[in-house]
Amino acid sequence: MSERIPITLLSGYLGSGKTTIVNHLLRAEKNLRLAVLVNDFGAVNIDADLIQNSDATSVELTNGCVCCSIGDDLGAALSAQRERRPPPDAILLEASGVSEPARIARLAGHWPGFTLDAIIVAADGETVRQRAGDKFVSHLVQSQLRCADIIALTKTDLISSQACLRVQAWLRTASSAPVVIADDGAVPPELAFGANCGQRMAGAQPEDSQHPAFATFTWTPTHPVDIARLQVVLGNLHEDIHRVKGQLVDARTGTPVLVQKVGQRCAITHASEAEQFCLVMISADEQMDFKQVAADLDTCAVASG
Repeated sequence: MSERIPITLLSGYLGSGKTTIVNHLLRAEKNLRLAVLVNDFGAVNIDADLIQNSDATSVELTNGCVCCSIGDDLGAALSAQRERRPPPDAILLEASGVSEPARIARLAGHWPGFTLDAIIVAADGETVRQRAGDKFVSHLVQSQLRCADIIALTKTDLISSQACLRVQAWLRTASSAPVVIADDGAVPPELAFGANCGQRMAGAQPEDSQHPAFATFTWTPTHPVDIARLQVVLGNLHEDIHRVKGQLVDARTGTPVLVQKVGQRCAITHASEAEQFCLVMISADEQMDFKQVAADLDTCAVASG
C-alpha cells in the first residue's frame, strides 16, 4: 500500500491573511510537490508570477504545484489529487474563513489515502480579540483558535510592539497552541509541512542549524527506540519546540514508526522503511540549547529485543 498523503489545514477567520500565507508557502517550500485546495477558488489570489496555466477549476504553478477548487465535495477533490500521476507530496487545504476547522480536519484526516499533518490557524493581530468577543462570530473564532496546532499571528506590523505582546498573551489563554509571528504570511514551511521532514532537513543541514528566527536540531539514534520512554520525553519538551518529525525504529517490534509532534498534538504510527532514521526538531527560540533534549532522547535508544 502506498504512503498516505499528509494534509495541512489552514484556517482562520475572514481577513486573517490565509491567502498571503498560501503564497508565501508556495514560494518558500522548494522540496515538496504541493496541491493547494481551496473552498472559494474564484477569490484566491495566487501571485501572478507563480501561475503557468489555469482553467475554471485549477491553476498549474511554475514550481510544479497545483491549486484546485474543492467545490462542494472535499472527498472528491482529495481523491482526484490521489489519482494524479505523480500524486502530490502534501496537500495544503485552505478552509473558508467561516468554516469549523475541526469538522474539516476529521473528514480530511480520515479520508482513504490521507492523514492530517497539522492545523494552522491564522489570527489577525489587529482584530482577533475583537472578533473573539463579537456576539455574532465569537463562538466560531474561539473554536478555530482552540483546534489549532499552531497559530500564525499576522498583521503585527499594523500594531505596536506592546499591543503585539498583549495579543500573544491573550492567545495563550484562548488556545494551547504555540504562536508564530507571521507578518507577510511568513510561516516557515518546516512548521507547515512535516512530510519527509527528517529526510529533507537532516540530509541538507548540519546537526545544529539556524533558520531565520528559528533553530533546528536533528537527533540520530544509535539504536532502536523505546517508544514509551520517547513519549514521555516528547511530552516534556519545552513549549518553544513547535514541531518534531521523523522516523525511528521501535525497539520492541523492530519495525519503523513515524513520529510527529506539532504544537501539543503528538502521534507515533507505523511507517514504511526510510533511508534515514532520525528526528528533526524546530524551535521558535533561535537561541534554543538542545543539549538537554539530546541527552533525554539518548536515554530512549536501547538495544532491540
